[in-house]
Amino acid sequence: MDPIRANATDIDQWADRRDAQAMLPKLIRRLVLATAKRVERLHFRSDEGIQLEGWDGIVQVHAGDFFVPDGLSGWELSTRSDIKGKADDDYKTRSEDPRSLDAADTSFVSVTARRWSNKEKWSDEKLHEGVWKDVRAYDADDLDTWLEQAPAVDLWFSVLLGKRPIGAIDL
Repeated sequence: MDPIRANATDIDQWADRRDAQAMLPKLIRRLVLATAKRVERLHFRSDEGIQLEGWDGIVQVHAGDFFVPDGLSGWELSTRSDIKGKADDDYKTRSEDPRSLDAADTSFVSVTARRWSNKEKWSDEKLHEGVWKDVRAYDADDLDTWLEQAPAVDLWFSVLLGKRPIGAIDL
């Protein structure tokens, strides 16, 4: 564990802070832009925009990567401690009304800033229902891994959480 950068434990604890709700979409948006190739569409409301209804995020990429699915994906983000309950609610709501997205051609992505021990089981069960092209679930440990792939975002987020990586100065 590197004490000078934000890690999964820091992310999980950050989820208790009020500002985490408004900043989580900004974090995901920055991670997508830093790691995905050929982003064709990107929409994540942050700050006061999180109060508006609809998807928390929509991403379309030509070719996906480890965290961003190929093609079109709808994202639901959460800092709630009732991880599975929130994921279930979001999944049900979007499955019943995917809004402008075609579920069969879209990946559903659930992101929590908490640690979620059964996320693989949850996503496998939801994928088996056959509503969405793919179903993914990410938690604080996944966000930690994703941050390691995006050094500039890692630095920005670590500073946001009060960590000061040695030798790094933000402009």
